[in-house]
Amino acid sequence: ELAVHSPSSGGHFNPAVSLAAWLIGGLNIVLLLPYWVAQMCGGAIGAALAKAMTAGERYVNATGGAFSAITSDEQIPAAIVGEIVMTLFLVLAVCMGAINEKTKTPLAPFCIGFTVTADILAGGAVSGACMNPARAFGPALVANYWDYHWLYWVGPMVASLIAGLLLRLLIGGREIRLFLK
Repeated sequence: ELAVHSPSSGGHFNPAVSLAAWLIGGLNIVLLLPYWVAQMCGGAIGAALAKAMTAGERYVNATGGAFSAITSDEQIPAAIVGEIVMTLFLVLAVCMGAINEKTKTPLAPFCIGFTVTADILAGGAVSGACMNPARAFGPALVANYWDYHWLYWVGPMVASLIAGLLLRLLIGGREIRLFLK
């Protein structure tokens, strides 16, 4: 997320991370909707470029294929839990490493990248390890494949809400917490 840090945007590429950042006071509410629109456009442009540069069946591999990982209704519970848990780890890494004043570190990009890698290795087979609604939206739009797409919105957004609650109530710095300051 923040490996390529931009002073103007903070390197937000994921709507779930942007939601959590807003929930803990790291992003102005006025910017949340424009960020989400830009992230969706970025996901669509990236998927279109990936499709243009690959041939036929290789497109699924070029996009990560998260949207095609779920093939039956029996996989939904595991996939939704997987997306929630993996995204929760990612969002906590971003919020604790790059936003929370008490735990902010210059190693945040490494920590975030390591978290994404570990999530993919641990949960990629379960749900595709998307963790990013924009990353799911772009390939779904370009391939016109919407089966189970809602999982890649519900899981990450629920994870953002959980992370926001955890940071606001328990583990965030004093400036973030609502109680026990």
